[in-house]
Order: sequence, then C-alpha cells, then structure tokens
Amino acid sequence: MIGGEPAVSLGDAPLDGVAAQVPDNWSRFRRRFLLNRVAVVSLVVVLLLVLAAVFGPLVYRQSASAFDLLNPQLDVYPSPDHPLGTDHLGRDTMARLLEGLRVSLATVVLVETINVGLGMLVGLLAGYYGGWIDGALSRLADVLFAFPGLLLAILVAGVFGPSVGQAYGGLGRLGLVAASLALVSWPLMARYVRAEALSLRSREFVEAARALGVSNGSIIRRHIIGNVAGLVLTAATLDMASVVVNEAVLSLLGLGVQPPGSSIGLMINAAIDVVDQNWTEAVFPGAVLTLLVLAFSFLGDGLRDAFDVRSES
Repeated sequence: MIGGEPAVSLGDAPLDGVAAQVPDNWSRFRRRFLLNRVAVVSLVVVLLLVLAAVFGPLVYRQSASAFDLLNPQLDVYPSPDHPLGTDHLGRDTMARLLEGLRVSLATVVLVETINVGLGMLVGLLAGYYGGWIDGALSRLADVLFAFPGLLLAILVAGVFGPSVGQAYGGLGRLGLVAASLALVSWPLMARYVRAEALSLRSREFVEAARALGVSNGSIIRRHIIGNVAGLVLTAATLDMASVVVNEAVLSLLGLGVQPPGSSIGLMINAAIDVVDQNWTEAVFPGAVLTLLVLAFSFLGDGLRDAFDVRSES
C-alpha cells in the first residue's frame, strides 16, 4: 500500500514504493544504483548500443542496402572484409544490424515520448482532480485496455501502413509503428500515475500548499510530478524492452520498415528461409535483439530498486 492506495505493478515487477519515495538526495539514489552491478552493466550496454546506433553507420562505411552486382558475396560467413558476414543478397550484415539498431532505438524514443507525455498528462489530471475528469479519462483508457495490445498495434499498422508509407516513405512507416505501439502503452502509464496522484493529493505537504493558496498547477508541477518521477522513469525503462520486441514483431510480419530499409525484425524474417545456408544471418540479429531486451529489463529493475528507499538495508 502507498498512502492508502493499492500498490501498482508492472507484470511481475512490483513498483510499489517507487513513487512518493524519490530520494531528495540524489547521491543516495546514485549510491544505491551503483551498488547494483547488473543494473550498472545494463546501463553501460545500453549506452554502447546507443553509441553504435548513432555513430556506427558513420564509422563503418559499408552500405546497409548495397550489394556488389559484379562480384556478389552471398551468405558469406564472418571475414575481414565483412566482420559479421553477408546476407543472401550479399548485403553486409554489420551495416544492416547498425541500421536496424538505429530503427529500434528511434522507435523506443518515439514511443516513450508519447507514452510518458500522454500517460503522465492523463494520469495527473485524473488522479489529482478526480470527479468527472477522472471518470472520463479512465473510461478512455479502459476502452484501449479492452483490446489486446499487440493486436491493436498490428491492426493500426496494417490498415494505415501502406498509405502512410506511400505518402511519407520509411520515416512515415517508422512513425506509424511508434504511434501504434504508443497507443497501447500509454493507458498503463496513465494508470500508474493516476494511482500515485490519488495518494499524493491527500498528503500533508500538498494540503499545506493548498491551504497557503498555491494554485493547483503549481502543486502539480512542484509536488506531484517530482514524486512520481521515479515511477515514471522505472515504468518507461521497463516498457522499452516490450517496445523493442513489438517493433521487431511488426517488422517481422512486414508491417514495419520495408526493404531496402533495415530493422532487426526484418533481418530475422529474411534469415528464416536461408538459415540452413548461413546460420549467422539469423543468430547475429537475434543476439542483438536479446541483448537489447535484457539490458532494458535489468536497467529498469535497477532503477526501481534504487528509487525504493525500502531496498536500503
């Protein structure tokens, strides 16, 4: 229980005690986080993958979509010329992985921007003001909860994908994938924030600020948002793992980035039919996808423990 409200949870990872427990002393938070070696390693892995996605294509000059028509090297195993080999069309696997990693992380950024922005806005308004605002916004979130999350994203991407792709190209399809995934993720964020806002609005420091004539907007900015920051950061980080997997699924189904573009899901899909000719074509993108998902998951667990003061012995 948090302030008389039921604890919320994210799957099997309880978030009870994260919000309203954000350390005033950030050095204490850093100390707890640094003591979690798995979380620190996960953070390093995430940072390295981000650097690889941002700067990798600039450093590694191979093209993700080009192949040599005069001297094709199809399904080549790792070699000095191609460190991760080539695919069945002769395209460099490392170049395609770097491009696919960039797509995955760009999708994560877009989805979590919408997820945090919309989820916090709806959750804060519903939890702090209550009444008809709470009822209306909660019913809107419940409508989206009624649909299976990934299936709803598949429906949106499948219906609007061709027209958006034709009008705006690869960036349009990437934006549509991000929007479709955000559509099914923000209600959960809103529910977390709402539960904490309901608890915080009756706390002593909020009542004192209200008695002094502080406006509701100032109370939300100064007292509510700061106290739900830990919950939001933790939930968003844990959600990133799901976003990476779901983006890969959409691309694998042909609803995400289209050839000659590259994504991790698209690479796995293309490798299925030729895995007996070159098993590395499926293993390398699968390994990067697994590493990315595990890194986000362990990082989210570490953030949750660091923000929870009860984890301190």
